[in-house]
Amino acid sequence: MNELQALALALEVEKAELKFYIRLAKKASDERARRMFLFLANEEAGHWQLFEEKFVEKLIEKCELPAVDKAALESLLVEADEEKLSEVDAVKIGMKQERKTWEFYEKAAREAESESVRRVFEELAKVEKAHYELLKAQYDSVMKTGIWMDYQDFSLEVD
Repeated sequence: MNELQALALALEVEKAELKFYIRLAKKASDERARRMFLFLANEEAGHWQLFEEKFVEKLIEKCELPAVDKAALESLLVEADEEKLSEVDAVKIGMKQERKTWEFYEKAAREAESESVRRVFEELAKVEKAHYELLKAQYDSVMKTGIWMDYQDFSLEVD
């Protein structure tokens, strides 16, 4: 997969994650869970913007529009029946999704042709991994105590 294809795929993944977290926030009965899902949706929107900038930059440079590989996209998205999904199950799905995304971004960074695209993929891989850690901490908290943590206790700053 070339750099432009990886960027196009990353845009689709971020869009799917943004929609997923917004839908979960709308359904959440716990206020802290709702705020966490909205926080994650906002993060994904920011990622989409970064990838869009790099995509347009590369698109202008290459003058070719890549088709998104539907099979590759499907392999990067975790399927779930959102109608029957509890908040705890939603967190588990989110963990799986964030792991797939960060691993894809790490691979795309290794294969990137340009330094600037490599840096974007590396940085967002770290952020997606931090999202995974946030969701895992929330899951562990709910499973052990039944109480949702407040996501603001976490720093998602990456080195």
